[in-house]
Amino acid sequence: MRLIAALIDTTRFLSIDELHTRVGVSRGPDSAGYPRDRKSAKRAFHRDMNELAEVGIPVISGTVPGEDPPVWGYRIRKQDYSLPEMDLEAPELAALHRAATAVRFEGVSGAEALWKLGGRVGEGTDTELAAVPVLPALADLFRAVTEQRVAAFTYGGESRRLEPWTLAFDQGHWYVVGHDRDRGERRTFRIDRLDGDVALGPPNGFTQTGEAGGWVALQPWKFGTAPAVTAQLLVDSDQSAWAARRLGQEPALVQPDGSSVFHVAVRSPEAFRSLVLEFLDHAEVLGPPELRADMVAWLEQMS
Repeated sequence: MRLIAALIDTTRFLSIDELHTRVGVSRGPDSAGYPRDRKSAKRAFHRDMNELAEVGIPVISGTVPGEDPPVWGYRIRKQDYSLPEMDLEAPELAALHRAATAVRFEGVSGAEALWKLGGRVGEGTDTELAAVPVLPALADLFRAVTEQRVAAFTYGGESRRLEPWTLAFDQGHWYVVGHDRDRGERRTFRIDRLDGDVALGPPNGFTQTGEAGGWVALQPWKFGTAPAVTAQLLVDSDQSAWAARRLGQEPALVQPDGSSVFHVAVRSPEAFRSLVLEFLDHAEVLGPPELRADMVAWLEQMS
């Protein structure tokens, strides 16, 4: 980020030495900056330039003015890096306004962002539907996920070392999912229950595995003390892939038209009704009869 800032904040090409000076010298494995040794710093700079090219950041090169013999330099033109005008239409701005008032991110002003996009259009919601907390550890854990750093923290009074795979927000809480080195298995931790700060190891401290992408949201229809019943849920073909991810399981049967039947263990009919509504008119409860009747009666009561 310091390198990008240095490349943007200039009206001329900057040499490698100038960029090293602007970015600064690293004071350790977790400190931003380049090594003191010039050769090592130059190698690190070229690695960074390759990474910028891979993610599509438009760095251009040319000769540094006033240098003889010529010296090669680099910069990013602000017009190339900045987002273009969004040119959102009134219905799109109205939808964003409604969304910004329905969900509140702690410490973040949605209204300010709306004005930058073209102003507030239409009516906001009268009732806040959700509040998303912004926790101090989130930034460190996001860095750990993106840079593959081992995260060390205290949880439940015990020291843990986690290879974090992903962050997830579900049912009002943030979670971090990964491989617990101390337990030798996959674990999920609620971030607001971490004690103290998160310490990060060096980048590329672990390798993502094939199971790294498997966050499954909490499934409240499985919670309860009543005996579980197995629901047969039919989901249209265009929603089947999403249903498999939401349920954390493959369908029991795929119909010739591409629709899928899932067998879902249900202990809470109320929570199961909410699950079915997530698919709107793309899902149908086939059975058992009492669960289907419960769904029909509830919908008729609402209409």
